[in-house]
Amino acid sequence: WNWPRFRDNEWYRYRGQVRSIGVSRIRTLPVLDVAALSGDQLAAAVKVFQDMKSRELRPVNEISADPVRQELDERFAIEVLCLPTTYAASEGPLALLRAKLALEPSITGAKSI
Repeated sequence: WNWPRFRDNEWYRYRGQVRSIGVSRIRTLPVLDVAALSGDQLAAAVKVFQDMKSRELRPVNEISADPVRQELDERFAIEVLCLPTTYAASEGPLALLRAKLALEPSITGAKSI
């Protein structure tokens, strides 16, 4: 999988910045290529989702306060993608991503200012 390699401190550099991604840039965002996962990664993904399939998620606009979604993100990042545990820390990039998504007008239903 062609995951961008960032040093931990690079994630934090953007912490205070609010960035808007236009529709034209969506195609440039890295996405998970499931076909490129190894057999071990696929097995790990199946285990994570089997373990969590009966857990209830909050509505997506509550993504930053949803402990089930946080656990799912953390387990997938660490157990499947083998990312460092620092990415899943309470102040790490996954928490930052959830916080930013929770403020996104397309998720909150609010108009962009």
